[in-house]
Amino acid sequence: AYTFDTLKAMRTLTDAGMQEPVAEAVVATMNDAVTEGVATKADIVNLRAELKADIAVLKSRLDIMQWVLGLIAAMVLLLVGRNFGAF
Repeated sequence: AYTFDTLKAMRTLTDAGMQEPVAEAVVATMNDAVTEGVATKADIVNLRAELKADIAVLKSRLDIMQWVLGLIAAMVLLLVGRNFGAF
């Protein structure tokens, strides 16, 4: 993880002659820019849980589709066999 040492940045700016209120504003702005949009561990854990739930739903739908397609195939075979006298 990337960390931004705000105290060190403040010291660097004030040691270079910047007034403290201005340095605070610059550091706050830099900190916001560095941390904006960064995913936290909690974000990743939540996303993973959501993806697992979505995958489970998709698997259940796939299972249902396989059963339906199997039944359709069986019905087609029965109809073809019936029309050609096999059954």
